[in-house]
Amino acid sequence: MKFVSDAWLSEVFGYDVFKINLENNETLDSKNIFSKELPKRAFYYAKVPVTAVSQVGDLTNAGFRVIDVNVTFERQPENITANESIIVRDVKPEDELDVLNIAETSFIYSRFHLDSHVSKELADKIKREWIANYIRKQRGERLLVAEINGKPAGFLAELVTNEKIGVIDLIGVDKNMQGQGIGKRLVQSHIKDSVKKYSSLLVGTQIANIPSMRLYQTCGYEIANSTYVLHAHVNEGKVI
Repeated sequence: MKFVSDAWLSEVFGYDVFKINLENNETLDSKNIFSKELPKRAFYYAKVPVTAVSQVGDLTNAGFRVIDVNVTFERQPENITANESIIVRDVKPEDELDVLNIAETSFIYSRFHLDSHVSKELADKIKREWIANYIRKQRGERLLVAEINGKPAGFLAELVTNEKIGVIDLIGVDKNMQGQGIGKRLVQSHIKDSVKKYSSLLVGTQIANIPSMRLYQTCGYEIANSTYVLHAHVNEGKVI
């Protein structure tokens, strides 16, 4: 078991954030997961395969809570037919405020939005800063924008792994324009543009996010794996 500092989340939260990395089938001692002297305030998270039931039990005994089950979908790039009535293009500098507003206001199912110990304001800020890093060219490969009536109506953030796997890192649609096929058009564009570019395609979402799961399955993605996501918060030196 290793505690790895998450520098980016630490900056957004304003205090230390750590990811716990576990080995497969590693046996944990729930009484000794945390040091005896905890920091005054901190946030810890772990992602554990759904088959590692004993690890989940040990983490929950130590004060972690299961917040989410993350489901990963996979498919191959393909030159599919997309709905061309919705324009999809690369982000432009003048899109910044509109895209950041979509990122800040369109999410309700993220692991941070589902965590009662994370304020909505902070959960929204995480998504805004996530996409701000794309606009600043500090993260990812590409940021696609769906345009309707000359304004951004949604975005798709794309990154690539060392294995040349194309990943939908984050996708968001204006909360007032959801259900109009914008998300589907963005995903279709990503799939089509990935031909001869990526070896395969991945995307993850929360099991609570039924609309997203249906979207990816409609676009030809199939379930590849799933993991429990667990959070633990420390306040005044105690796990809460």
